[in-house]
Amino acid sequence: MVILHPIRGITEASDEALREQFALLRVQIPLMYALLSINVLFLAAAIYHDVPPLYSLGFPAVLLLAIALRSIMWLLRRQDTATAPRIRRYLFGTLAAAVVLGVAFGAWGLLLLQMIEPARFTAVVLYLFVSSITCCYCLQALPAAGWAVLAFGTMPATFVLIFSGHPYDAGVGIPLVLAAALILWTLAHNRGAFDELLRSRAEMRNLVGALGDSQEHYRQSVALNPQIPWIADRTGSTIELSPRWSTLTGLSVEEGLGWQGAAALHPDDLPQVRERWQRALSGEEDHLDARYRLRHADGTYRWMRTRSFPRRDENGEVLAWYGTLEDIHDQMLAEQALQQSEERYRLASLATNDVIWDLRMDGSNVEWSSAVATVLGYPEALAGTSRDWWVERIHPEDRPHVLERFRDVETDASLRHWSLAFRFLAGSGTYLHLNARGYVVRDPSGRATRLIGALQDVTKQVLFERSLRRAAHYDALTGLPNRTLFAERLDAVLAQAHDEGKGVALAILDLDRFKMINDNLGHDAGDAMLSQLAVRLSQIIPPEGTVARLGGDEFAAILPGFDAETDPVGAVDALLSTARAPVSYKGRQLDLGFSVGVAVAFGHGEAPRDVHKRADLALYAAKKEGGGRIRCYRAELGFEAEREIQMLYDAREALRHDRIVPFYQPKISFHTGECVGFEALLRWHHEQVFRTPDEIAAALSDPGTSTQITDRILDKVIGDILAWEAEGLRFGRVAVNSSTHDFSRGDFAERILTRLERAGVAAHRIELEVTESVLTEQLSTSVESTLRTLSDAGVTIALDDFGTGYASLTHLKQFPVDVLKIDRSFIEQIDLRESEDAMIVRTILDLAKRLGILTVAEGIETASQARALAQWDCDVAQGYLFGRPTDAEAATRLLQNWNAAAALETFRGGV
Repeated sequence: MVILHPIRGITEASDEALREQFALLRVQIPLMYALLSINVLFLAAAIYHDVPPLYSLGFPAVLLLAIALRSIMWLLRRQDTATAPRIRRYLFGTLAAAVVLGVAFGAWGLLLLQMIEPARFTAVVLYLFVSSITCCYCLQALPAAGWAVLAFGTMPATFVLIFSGHPYDAGVGIPLVLAAALILWTLAHNRGAFDELLRSRAEMRNLVGALGDSQEHYRQSVALNPQIPWIADRTGSTIELSPRWSTLTGLSVEEGLGWQGAAALHPDDLPQVRERWQRALSGEEDHLDARYRLRHADGTYRWMRTRSFPRRDENGEVLAWYGTLEDIHDQMLAEQALQQSEERYRLASLATNDVIWDLRMDGSNVEWSSAVATVLGYPEALAGTSRDWWVERIHPEDRPHVLERFRDVETDASLRHWSLAFRFLAGSGTYLHLNARGYVVRDPSGRATRLIGALQDVTKQVLFERSLRRAAHYDALTGLPNRTLFAERLDAVLAQAHDEGKGVALAILDLDRFKMINDNLGHDAGDAMLSQLAVRLSQIIPPEGTVARLGGDEFAAILPGFDAETDPVGAVDALLSTARAPVSYKGRQLDLGFSVGVAVAFGHGEAPRDVHKRADLALYAAKKEGGGRIRCYRAELGFEAEREIQMLYDAREALRHDRIVPFYQPKISFHTGECVGFEALLRWHHEQVFRTPDEIAAALSDPGTSTQITDRILDKVIGDILAWEAEGLRFGRVAVNSSTHDFSRGDFAERILTRLERAGVAAHRIELEVTESVLTEQLSTSVESTLRTLSDAGVTIALDDFGTGYASLTHLKQFPVDVLKIDRSFIEQIDLRESEDAMIVRTILDLAKRLGILTVAEGIETASQARALAQWDCDVAQGYLFGRPTDAEAATRLLQNWNAAAALETFRGGV
């Protein structure tokens, strides 16, 4: 039964199993015939001299011909994509061929045993056995054929050997029979494993097909689904997105992957979506459900809804997020339309939420609308009240006026409409401000028969108007008069003092280091300081005086009663001395210091505006002297102010007429003696003379003018760079100075890089010099961002005046610094001796080397300074020793004629 199982397997096997079996046989059977042919040839050669040619050549030739024909048939089937019925015919044909070949092979073996000597029986039988087992192993895909070859091709000759009567031959034949039985048993069991393999492969192919069908079903369902499925990683970054995204939005799938999709969200919706994501990612919410507007490719926004749930591992950790995106634009428009309709209805209801009342003149009963319960707070009045009930609840101060209006209604026949305002006691016990409007119904004789009207609650409006009046005149934080009320009171006090022939002192106060308090401790600390100062000033200023907060940290005190003999500075100092005590804030003692400017009317001006202006000038002088001082106005302050105004005018005129130019001071390499760059220094042309920045210093402190000057210098420097490049000159980098105002607008990097790109100048040609005062301003975050943008683009960043500012080491860590410029104040005093300045310079050089930062020594004026710096391994020299600042034409000549060897001799002591 085991032997017949493979035969049944041919008829019962599935189509998939038959195809697998056929595929294996197309490889195995040609190999089997090749091996069988080799055995036939060798056996024929071995017996050629012992048997007649018919049996040593003829019979083998017939076998080889049959083998060749069958081999050709199977070789032709290699390209055949046969159907299952045809494969079954092939298999049964192969089985029949195996039987025929086995019988032929076995018959040839029996004939040979009849013709050779008994001593060679064993050799012939072994030839037959080896050929048969070769066929068996090559026909594992069809073991029945292998069994037929073994049974008919080997066993007859083997049994002859066993029963030959010779013990030796029997001893060989019996193991061969046992080996044949073992082979048959092995093939039978291997066939079961082979069938199982074929079934597994068929099942796997079916599973793969089913998976493909499932994927196709999924793709079709996704394509037809109005929602857009998406998958994000554990951080919320989108990693898969349905192609329907492109169909719906017009944006590519790539534009929606990662966090790029957030760029298409409406700016107003982005914060709340980020907040919802953060709550979901942090585990505060177990899912995401958000609505927002999404920009499509045509620039329009449509409302979308995204929903997502996480997939977690066994520990509850999020592995991925699975979600959908749905277009809900039409739904949102409908909801918004409904909300607008409801809002209009609500507003209309509020607009008519008046307390309607109806009074018949022939009685005392008053009927009320339902608003009497909600607005006035009297539910019991819905049943009606008496006229006296109404009158009793009118504020006593307003009652006479209301009663008078009622009398007018009865006495004046021409009165039809009337209105008035009064206060009314509400059910809560508080008085409401009401506006009353009424209409008088009269009979033909003109007698009033009925009054119909409405009461409108305007309490909030009245209180709001009061708050507006107070806000218009008082500071919200301190409760002091503001600038508007201060101006009114100053006008009044000066007018009265003028009439009385007395003087008035005006003191303007400004807190010192107030910005530092806000930056370091927060605005709450600053507000606490302002509030405490307001309280102290209110307590020490005389009753006839006025204290006001003009804005920010600026206060003003109007002090009447000054005469010509009073020392204004001493008087104000004595008055304000107690206000300087430290302020306690959250357990800390904050120093409260301020600067004061004083002006006295009428010695420093007649008009309030003039007095105020002169007090401001005095305050400005006190601040310039370092703060914490009281200064009184003097005529020179006016002159200084006028000079600063003239500076601003000169600078703006220079800009307008293109008289701003860069002067270039060379930078020399200590190592090669070459000119490796320039520093572009500001000069401006005025009255046929080039002037220094000191003469327009006020303009450099003005934000708008300062940035215009920087831009003009940049344009000029870029033009000179293009000229030098056109001449093929080697000039290294050109350093341009910056100020705080350049960084305040937030577009400094863009201004530089746009100019460079437009001119076609490489970014590495520019070096930006930044002082430590810029780095320590409140714009440090903006400065850091700007410097990193420029550094990434290739611009070199130089820290100017290093060692003279604050927290230099912090700056080297925080900001992208490529160059340190050692301030001239250290260079002036150095020589080969170990002076204090020399130690500082050598320490800076050593620090820069360790950090990989280039060093520039500026202000070198003597050869001994240059030699000392060269010995200490400074990188670049700059100073009058090598060249004063000069215009672009002279700088060009310098580059053309520069003598690097002479510079090296200077560094080495040759000069």
